[in-house]
Amino acid sequence: MKITGSLVVCTAAAAFTAVLLLINPDPSPTKPGAVSEYGADTAVDTPAEITIQKFAFSSITVAPGEVVKVTNLDEFDHTASASDGSFDTKKLQGGATIEIVAPSKPGTYAFVCKIHPSMKGTLVVG
Repeated sequence: MKITGSLVVCTAAAAFTAVLLLINPDPSPTKPGAVSEYGADTAVDTPAEITIQKFAFSSITVAPGEVVKVTNLDEFDHTASASDGSFDTKKLQGGATIEIVAPSKPGTYAFVCKIHPSMKGTLVVG
């Protein structure tokens, strides 16, 4: 029997996969905080995020009081200032990130960039 390079590679890949399955028999992803039959997931929750890019805000829905990361991906300064005053990032320089806390009352919160008033967004708290 002649052993070819592809046979060696396939055998090595199969052995590697078998070892991985022995280490983690349930490779399916779980949401952070979820509990599988193997115990609690150890993944760290990451804050929800609003991004500012190309003079526009991304939209998100968060839980009341949740920490929200606001990242300015533009080269220009912006703000994310709630119309009702419930949150305000103040001036956020290009490339900077800040964390805010979402309002504790469920609802839809309109916000605007005070520097560029045509930039409008909404934060849904529910």
